[in-house]
Amino acid sequence: MVFIISCADEKKVKNNVTDKPTQIEWLSGKYFLKASYGNYYENWEKQDSVTYYGLGYFMDSDNEDTLFRQRMKWVQTPDGTFMYFNVKNQNDNKDVEFRLTNQENNVYTFENPFRDYPSIITYKILSDTTINIKMNGFMKGKEKKEDFVITK
Repeated sequence: MVFIISCADEKKVKNNVTDKPTQIEWLSGKYFLKASYGNYYENWEKQDSVTYYGLGYFMDSDNEDTLFRQRMKWVQTPDGTFMYFNVKNQNDNKDVEFRLTNQENNVYTFENPFRDYPSIITYKILSDTTINIKMNGFMKGKEKKEDFVITK
């Protein structure tokens, strides 16, 4: 990977996203959400200074059956910052790309306007141990929203 550094004082900004690398060290760790219908786990590990890999999975309330599983990747490239999701048995098991379109006040908004649901995913850092995740889009012509908090 090649980085080009400029000494110019001017920063290019598009939708509050600068060309400089996003600070995402806060992402590393093991997160958990207990719900009445089961338990969600999300684990993130740093691969290098620009790439983090994650695994998210939902277990039934007895932690016996996996109800949902996804591989995730957060990567910074010269073209932007992206999140990739690969959900088992969906999208022909191919990665789905979301581009960081806004980063402001500890809120990271990723979008893929070509998807129905989710088309927008927002990670909001609430504290050193807590992240609020919101997903928005349309499913079968109806607006769908999910809003949940995961904790280290």
